[in-house]
Amino acid sequence: MLIKTKVLLGNQDNPDTSLISDAAKVITGGGIVSFPTETVYALGADAYNEEMVAKIYRIKRRDRSKPISVFLKGAEQTKRVVDCVSPDAEKLMDKFWPGPLTLVFKCTSSRLCLVLAKGDKLGVRVSPSNLIARLLDETGVPITATSANISGKKSCVAANRVFYFFNGRVELIIDGGKSNVFLPSTVLDVSDEETSLIRLGHIPVDEIKKVVPNLRIPEEEDPKGGCKEEVKVGAVSEKPPNEADQTQTSTVG
Repeated sequence: MLIKTKVLLGNQDNPDTSLISDAAKVITGGGIVSFPTETVYALGADAYNEEMVAKIYRIKRRDRSKPISVFLKGAEQTKRVVDCVSPDAEKLMDKFWPGPLTLVFKCTSSRLCLVLAKGDKLGVRVSPSNLIARLLDETGVPITATSANISGKKSCVAANRVFYFFNGRVELIIDGGKSNVFLPSTVLDVSDEETSLIRLGHIPVDEIKKVVPNLRIPEEEDPKGGCKEEVKVGAVSEKPPNEADQTQTSTVG
């Protein structure tokens, strides 16, 4: 059943208090909000709400075997949610958080079983967006950090594209304007002693290696060979995007 989707203007750096209140009520009330991040637009729901996480998988047409990352407030909250934090993870959090870096930790929380996709690894984002930080404060729960797109299609960098794909499927879209960053977050696996690159992204590997010199890079993700999962974004237009023009891309989470 389709629902009424509301669109509100919002500034990432200085969001209106009433906007935060409205968005938080949607999330805590069992709904989905799409909002801008420092990269692309995301679909945000209470990560503890299994019904809403299942809905995100459904409306994105995302493979249920693929985990969904979450937004958390910072390192201290992360340590309360994940099983353990390695020395490399400590250094990376200190250097790059808040920012476009997703760290994948070992996590066995039963409350996050759906975003974990029945596995034991959780991707965590700490965004520099004041809007996201205030939503986390207001809701008091981890918020899903998956990109607002149909899996395999272009990531949305403007609210009108989110509306095209998810009108009638999400309760609220926060229009924060067009994204200026067309790459996803860099993703690193810090779930064991050796830190590994999972996805190339906004933070260059050379910068990561300054913090973690022994970073393991799978051959297929070697920067010299190009980024296999580079995000391709759609043109910002008032008209709906042409489905025939959609190309494959990765997601935020």
